[in-house]
Amino acid sequence: MLDSEKRRLRLKRTLLLKKLAKIRDFTRGSVVLMKRRCYRPNCRRCASGEVHPTWVLTVSTGGKTRTVYLGGKRVDDAKRMVENYHTMQAWIEEVGRINLALLTNKSVPKKGAYDE
Repeated sequence: MLDSEKRRLRLKRTLLLKKLAKIRDFTRGSVVLMKRRCYRPNCRRCASGEVHPTWVLTVSTGGKTRTVYLGGKRVDDAKRMVENYHTMQAWIEEVGRINLALLTNKSVPKKGAYDE
């Protein structure tokens, strides 16, 4: 690998790491709209066959799924945080590919091509 290529990769890695450091709000999970019955005896909605829409964040940890009620006010924040998490994950993978290229003195492998 040429020195100019190494410099380019190091610069790209530095820029990615700076972008990563700027993101403060992130979380792993999925924002889901659940529709359920409340089963309250006097609920007209449930009695008529309708359901209650409920926004939740689901996160699986250790083989168990945790559901966090969001309500209407926190949905946008939760969606942004989940999106930030996926963006960061992609940047970390790219930094890993760059580091591998610098370590092995070979060009940057394509996504999913860590096999030698």
